[in-house]
Amino acid sequence: MVDAPDSKSGEGNFVRVRVSPALPIDLIMKKKPSLTSIFSLFATGITIVTNGNKKSEYFGCTINSFTSVSLDPAMFLFCLGNYNKYLKTFKLDSPLNLNFLSMSQKKLSNKFASDVDKRWINTNYSIAKNKVPFFKESLGLIEGKVYKKVKSGDHTIIICKINDFYKMTAKKPLIYYKSTYQTI
Repeated sequence: MVDAPDSKSGEGNFVRVRVSPALPIDLIMKKKPSLTSIFSLFATGITIVTNGNKKSEYFGCTINSFTSVSLDPAMFLFCLGNYNKYLKTFKLDSPLNLNFLSMSQKKLSNKFASDVDKRWINTNYSIAKNKVPFFKESLGLIEGKVYKKVKSGDHTIIICKINDFYKMTAKKPLIYYKSTYQTI
């Protein structure tokens, strides 16, 4: 029992209240979660970023770190791990495309998250106005150029200016939540 202010009287009187003991800390947190498991609680859309103007130079990878930055000027960003050997292909002013994936593109997402040497084999794609590959079945497409790269921890933030954008299909989006694909 403890004494607590009586909010009803408004005169500084105290009332006696019963307080339940706090749960022991080992019952509250049986196992401390990993940081990645906490990050996985944030639902994100899935995109594939593509770059390269010649078939021999094409690169693409699945990312869920897309963020809109500004409407004026129109800008977005995404992150790539510093260990990614293709990070250097995102040179300043180089063109790229960002494809917003639909639920029907789950296999494509997996393909572009795995073996880099097999990503373009038997993959249907088209070439955008900026001469960079894109995927027609995507929900939308942003054509952009690399504006700035900022190394931050174990990733590099790639900030891009938007040159053009298109809404392409009205399918359900591909979502990533708790380390699995979802949809709404």
